[in-house]
Amino acid sequence: MTGKHALTGLVSADDGVQHSGTASAGCAKGPKPFAGESDAAMRSVDFSRVNLHYLICARDLARASPARAGVLLGAPDALGQLLAQLDPEALAAVAEIKAPLLILRQEPWWWKRLFAALRTGRPGEVQTVLEQAGLIIANG
Repeated sequence: MTGKHALTGLVSADDGVQHSGTASAGCAKGPKPFAGESDAAMRSVDFSRVNLHYLICARDLARASPARAGVLLGAPDALGQLLAQLDPEALAAVAEIKAPLLILRQEPWWWKRLFAALRTGRPGEVQTVLEQAGLIIANG
């Protein structure tokens, strides 16, 4: 099975949330400079699996806890309701979208602090940084 029908099994409502340790399987490979890249090179970046996985998790969260989804996803209630109503066929169509549908939400200082803690193997600092993100989201 390929295409839409193969993905329908991945996004059925009965499957529950599945998490993967790696999201880079389909992403761009090799260092390429951004300046001067062709349109074809930009289109070769494939976030389709990440987009699909994110929307499945977001949909499940919106169904289970609309208020929590609104805060964590930064989505208004109306968008959360639309997200919760997505069926497997609609989600399967997301697999055709290669451009990233997500953006990094925190400020650069936050990411630098997180990456430094991850690189140096300091789980206490990682936890502190993640807690800071929760405060930033909650205080919007």
